[in-house]
Amino acid sequence: MKLYNNRPSPYGRKVLIAAHEKSLMKRITLFQIDPWSDPSALLAVTPIGKVPALVTDDGAVITDSTIISEYFDAIGHGRALIGDDRFEVMARVALMQGLIDAAFAIVIERRRPAERRWDDWVSRQHRAIARTLEIVAPVDDRFDLGDIALACALAYLDFRLP
Repeated sequence: MKLYNNRPSPYGRKVLIAAHEKSLMKRITLFQIDPWSDPSALLAVTPIGKVPALVTDDGAVITDSTIISEYFDAIGHGRALIGDDRFEVMARVALMQGLIDAAFAIVIERRRPAERRWDDWVSRQHRAIARTLEIVAPVDDRFDLGDIALACALAYLDFRLP
């Protein structure tokens, strides 16, 4: 399998943790790239130009971090990352995806020239982050894809919005 990724990406980090947990890293050739430069290798795989992007052994392309993680859960070894409580786990994954998306929106907006920034948009994202952080907490006797997504979201916030 080929995995196109960008080291600081929280989406890519989620996929890499899932791959590690499912003992799949030896089967993956990892390509660390800068998606912002529209690298031809990435665009040849997916016209959307986003990471992570996985090319499976049979040539299928998967470009969403949650779907890639589900795929790894299905083909890998070890404890289930989704398990029997699929909807509960995926609801937490989606909430954490929203947390990451809000942080990412702030980061991108800050890259715009100051006179073109939308401060109300940034404030809205900060409020979404604060509300979400108020309700999330890891559970000691559980480890699943929702917890991986939480860890990646918190690490990204720590990295980009300390």
